[in-house]
Parts: sequence; structure tokens; C-alpha cells
Amino acid sequence: MIHHAATRFSAAARVRWERSLPCIGIRRVRQLNLDTHALAFGAQQLVCTAPLVVAVGALFRQRPGHGLGMGIARFFGLDHAAAVAVMHLFGRTSPKISTTALLLSLALAVVFAAGVAGVQQRAFELIWNVPNIRSVRSYLYQLAWVPVLAAFTIGMLFVGRFGTWLDVHVPGFGEWSMGALRAVMVIAFYWWSQRLLLSGRVSWRALLPGSIAVGILTVGTLEVAHIFMSDQVTWQLHAYGLIGVAFVISVWLMALSTFVYVGVLIGALLDERHIQRRVAAAAAAAAESTAAGRTAQLELVEADVVAAAEKVTAAAAG
Repeated sequence: MIHHAATRFSAAARVRWERSLPCIGIRRVRQLNLDTHALAFGAQQLVCTAPLVVAVGALFRQRPGHGLGMGIARFFGLDHAAAVAVMHLFGRTSPKISTTALLLSLALAVVFAAGVAGVQQRAFELIWNVPNIRSVRSYLYQLAWVPVLAAFTIGMLFVGRFGTWLDVHVPGFGEWSMGALRAVMVIAFYWWSQRLLLSGRVSWRALLPGSIAVGILTVGTLEVAHIFMSDQVTWQLHAYGLIGVAFVISVWLMALSTFVYVGVLIGALLDERHIQRRVAAAAAAAAESTAAGRTAQLELVEADVVAAAEKVTAAAAG
């Protein structure tokens, strides 16, 4: 008796798990080979977005607290020792930058970042199950995505500086406001990015839950980085030098890139479940309507039969 009850409970739990969003998500990741796409996207983010980051960093003022290295240190919430290591990694030895070199690096950054947009577009199309589009128009969309990416990057780095300033004037409030502002920026950026790169084939409403998931995962990852990353940077600096610092930053940036796909997949699964519920509700309503129609028809037939019987009875009595 107990064994039979345990077997039934196990079977019911298995069915419930197979219908749950996490299980469906794992199956979808395997079907789309999304883990490989995520790793490739993370690697391409590092290789192709690096020129954009360096070019943007060249535009920063090279005074204490204004460099790209300090911006990255504040972005990840590093302590002083780790921040100094990151500033050394992104610092430059020459006080001057050739205008030609700067323009060339910006042009290369646009081309490479457009490639990142193309990879994201293909992954979004797989996740949302829409046909792949390769056209001049889609490439123009990818180019249009690049300056917004640059503005988004600068904004995310600037938020750390704003949070530090706010924490000085309103102690304890800077970290919370910084996290909330970052979440809003990430949600807005990936909400718009999905809509643009998918060429408007998915509605704004359907794209919003996934964008919110990306924002939550990004802020959560940054909070975890704030706890663990400083020690990792310091240890890698002592063990391998600045190349170790670059490795730690690369790993955390790849984690952030991976969570972009995870969040978008969550949004797609939620939209699919919403559609399934609407279809089931419509089917149930149609079934009820059909049943009600058949009942009405039977009632009419019965009424006709009764009326005919009454006529026959009246005729026989006459």
C-alpha cells in the first residue's frame, strides 16, 4: 500500500516537473543548442565589443576617477586594491592619441559590434521561433543598434560613479539606487534590442517579461561579483599579472552575456504558456457553445415532436 502510494506520488511529481517552466526551458536549451550559442555570444562579446570599449575609453578624461578602468571597477563594485589593478590594465602609457588611430578604432568597433548584433539577432530568432532574415534592412538595423550599445555601455559605467556620489551625500542609499537604475537601463535596452533585431515580428508586450528577467539576472550577477570578484582579481594579479586580471573580467562578462539568453528564453516560454492558456480557454468556450447549440437543437426537435403528437391526438379525437 505504501509502495503503491509512493509510486503514484513519484509519477505525479514527474509529470508536474515535465510540465514546469524549468524543465521545458532545459529541453528548449538542448533542442536549440542554446548553451553553445551563449558561449559563442559571450566570446564574441569579448572579441568584437573590446574595440568599442577601448575606443570609448579613449574618449574618457584620463584623470583619477574618470578613466575606463575606474568605470569598470565601479561597475563590478571592486575594492581599492582590485580597482587599482583594473585601472593599470586599462591605463595607457601615451598621454596623446592620434586622431587617425581613434577614428580607425571607432570604425572597426562599429563593424565588429554590428557582428555582435547579428549573432544576437540569430539567437533571438531561434528562441522566439521566427524565420531568419538576412537582408540589407536587417544589417541597417544592426548598425543602428551599435550607437545605442555604446550609449548603454557608457551609461552603465556612469551609474557606478553616480552611485558613489549619492552614497557620499545619502549614506546607504547609493547602492540601492544604483541597482534599481541599472535594472531599468538593462530592461529598456534589451526590450528595445529584441524589438529592433527581430524586425518587429514579436510584440512589445511579449518581449517585456524576458527583458525584465534579463535585468534581474544582470543586477543579481553584479551583486555576486561585488562579493567575490575583488578577491579573484587580487589573487590572479599576484599569480599571473595583468593577464590574470583580464581573465577574471572576461569570465564575468561572459556570465553576463549568457544570462541575456537565459532571460530572453524565460520571456519566450512565458509567452508560449500564455498563448496555450488562451487557446485552451477558447477551445473550452467553443466546446461549451457547441454543446449549448446541440442542446437547443434537441429541445427544438422535442418541441416539434410534442407538437406533432398533439396534432395527431387532436385529429384522432375529432
